[in-house]
Amino acid sequence: MIFGFEPLEGGYEVPMRVVGANIPYEWLIYVIMLIPIAVFLYGCYKRIQVWMLAKGELHRNDKVGQRILSWFNYTFTQARVIRKPLAGWMHAFLFWGFLVLFLAAGVDAVHHQIGWPPLEGSTYIGMSWIVDIFGFLALIGITILAVVRYVQKPDRLNDTKSSDGWIILLVFAILFTGYVIEGARIAAQIKLSTTMSQIAYERVASPIGWIFAGIFAGSSLETALMWHRFLWWFHMGIAFLFIAIVPFSKLWHIFTGMLNYVFRDLEPSACRMVENIEEAETFGVENIEEFGWKDLLDLDACIRCGRCQENCPAYNTGKALNPKLTLIQAMKEHLDEKAPYLLMAQEQGEEVETVAMTEEAEEAVNPMEKSLLYDVVTTDVIWDCTNCRACMEHCPMFIEHIPKIVEMRRNLVMWQGDMSSEAQMAFTNMERNYNPWGVGWANRAEWLNERGVRDKVNLLSEDGKEFEYLLYAGCAVSFDDRYKRVGEALVKLLDKAGVSFGYLGTEEYCCGDSARRLGNEYLYQTLAQQNIDTFNNYGVKKIIVVCPHGYNALKNEYPQMGGNYEVYHYTEILAKLIAEGKLKPAKSLGTRVAYHDSCFLGRHNGVYEEPRNVIKVAGCNIVEIEKSRDFGFCCGAGGGRMWLEEEAVEGYKRINDTRTDQLLATNPETIITNCPFCLTMLADGVKGAEAEEKTRVYDVAEVLWQAVE
Repeated sequence: MIFGFEPLEGGYEVPMRVVGANIPYEWLIYVIMLIPIAVFLYGCYKRIQVWMLAKGELHRNDKVGQRILSWFNYTFTQARVIRKPLAGWMHAFLFWGFLVLFLAAGVDAVHHQIGWPPLEGSTYIGMSWIVDIFGFLALIGITILAVVRYVQKPDRLNDTKSSDGWIILLVFAILFTGYVIEGARIAAQIKLSTTMSQIAYERVASPIGWIFAGIFAGSSLETALMWHRFLWWFHMGIAFLFIAIVPFSKLWHIFTGMLNYVFRDLEPSACRMVENIEEAETFGVENIEEFGWKDLLDLDACIRCGRCQENCPAYNTGKALNPKLTLIQAMKEHLDEKAPYLLMAQEQGEEVETVAMTEEAEEAVNPMEKSLLYDVVTTDVIWDCTNCRACMEHCPMFIEHIPKIVEMRRNLVMWQGDMSSEAQMAFTNMERNYNPWGVGWANRAEWLNERGVRDKVNLLSEDGKEFEYLLYAGCAVSFDDRYKRVGEALVKLLDKAGVSFGYLGTEEYCCGDSARRLGNEYLYQTLAQQNIDTFNNYGVKKIIVVCPHGYNALKNEYPQMGGNYEVYHYTEILAKLIAEGKLKPAKSLGTRVAYHDSCFLGRHNGVYEEPRNVIKVAGCNIVEIEKSRDFGFCCGAGGGRMWLEEEAVEGYKRINDTRTDQLLATNPETIITNCPFCLTMLADGVKGAEAEEKTRVYDVAEVLWQAVE
């Protein structure tokens, strides 16, 4: 009917609902909806155009099956989102509520327009109940999310914009008016019914709508019908507005988030490889468009939830780095400013600098003249990062913060030559003596004699015996006086357990982790290639690594250069030896301890339980602190910052002192870690807190040896 409409009836013999009943010109809605769909598609096209400006190579078209499963899992289970329970579950309610309502509306439209029989009987009651309940959960979700943002006001939401409020209001209005419309329909049907039993099935089919019907209990039939018509059109109008603004607002995360679930990095934690580095004409990223398309997609996927900020050690100690605001959002704003100029140049086939600008554009600051490294992100932000991975671990959208920072560091170091004197010294030490301490490389194996364990080690260059594992001791064991004691304890434990292992001594080079993460990719590849050649020369198959930074490099990054080995952190080996009965404590230490999860063993590689199991076997009582495991707080030395000075910001402590305070809050007798960098930083923190007499700092290997000895 072009001019008429299907009238409402006071219930039906078989439970059902007639789609479009009481709505004049209802058919027009299927014509009008083409407008918001067209706007939506145009917005999608414009955003994809921006992503395609990317010049960097970043291919994510492998492992198709795994990527589809990733999309399905993280989209429909909201697995990453619900890690933060209150906000996460409310978002899940909102997501599933909207999804179910959208599907229900689609089913209704298809049934109505194609002429399929309407849903009837128990099928109608069951499906209507599901839609009603899920929609109500969505209404609860958006309400509580509004309370969190505007009443609780957590620090992580410290950049609330007016558009956030309007979007919350729009979503709430869509959901709320839907129930008022349903209430008006049911109220009218009640008034049209001869008996209440005629429409009683709606109590079950539409429990929330039945409650809203009470709004119209005292109204006339004509009033209920009038409000039903008016609100139906209003509801459809704001629903279409929602669709149209998706690509132009934070609602865009609905789709960019799903794309990120598909194209996220499925490989182990590693910096991106620079292929054919000898032939490279530039290094790193100097301009926003030099990133890969996934990096630009990341900028659109950020919903400003602040979980990265909330867990960032740099932000929490007052540094310039805020992974949400001064990194991702700053880059997004810059991209949005610069993209029109880049697109115009692309269309005109000209160099960007020659593109004509309007008078208004000429008066404003030209985004083409802004430096990504110095004006947008700034070098303070770039160098503040410890690569602890907390931002990436807790981001519900799988945004990749660290690779962007490392790429910018590469440009600063290898192209601009802009780095601190401390970084330059570390590079020089690694170039000349193959270790960041700068101690002569010829002394790399001297720790064996100093600690009295030379007779327990198969030094391959001198002894040349067969071995199952290569012990990659690393620079700290070789050159740091404090950490030599850890190397001694580990050697004694391996010897006592009868493990067959070899050691390279002076043929062992620095793993290169600090060089790579500070931006000197060329130096990293030089060191890594030397190690790989040496490993292959000795037929190495299995490697035990002492330092988590070397462990991550050898396990996850050396394969990029063809170095494929079975790599274990020493705590994994000790846990295995204990489980096999090859290491048995002679006594229980009975010590109250606080255990610190190092970032590169924990968040970067997911090794949390093995060190704890070793500590427990030694008879220690671990008192877990709030910030542990994947929520662990960095010691401040990762990302090459071990070699850079850290100045405390006024009103804050340094990162290592902040972490030390968190550990000391449990009143431990001992603080235990598994990393040479962490050991140094926490020992300094304990000393700074003047708690040396009460609390000692040990490594896992030392604690186990005390129990086994």
